[in-house]
Amino acid sequence: AIIGAGITGTSLAFELSKYELNVILIDKENDVAMKTTKANSGIVHAGYDPKPGTKMARLNVEGCRLIHDLYPLLNFHYRQIGSLVIGSTEEEHKKIDELYSRGIANGVPGLEILKTSEEVHKMEPNLNPEIDYALYAPSCGVVSPWELALALGETAVVNGVRFLGDSPVLAIDRDGDSYDVK
Repeated sequence: AIIGAGITGTSLAFELSKYELNVILIDKENDVAMKTTKANSGIVHAGYDPKPGTKMARLNVEGCRLIHDLYPLLNFHYRQIGSLVIGSTEEEHKKIDELYSRGIANGVPGLEILKTSEEVHKMEPNLNPEIDYALYAPSCGVVSPWELALALGETAVVNGVRFLGDSPVLAIDRDGDSYDVK
């Protein structure tokens, strides 16, 4: 039993649906992704910000790759648009250098520092003319979180997972080696 049909619950249901298991996805709402997931910004982070060696660092990079691999299979909106972290002061340049170092340590692919105003404005001409330094992460993207959760959930159901919506979980009682979900 998976309780909650947001992005985490539907992702878990999708993964478990690859095996011959008896899986049910339960949510108090009538559809998937009706709360936090639906309101998510949809940014697919490259992984240059987390401290190296952390789970977040590893999972940002892995998640970015997985989203890129999943979108042609599951037909949800995703665009790998890249991102820029921009700066114009020495302090901002140092922060960008730090993010670059973290990204390299975390295994973020394709990171590049743009070190002149010309390089930065060639990539994004609408920036303030004072911007003269940037970190470019080509693997960043944006996704529709609701569509992704829906695609994961629908595929899980096609693969045999049962979805039970409009069903708030009221209690979970242990019964020996099993649990009774009410």
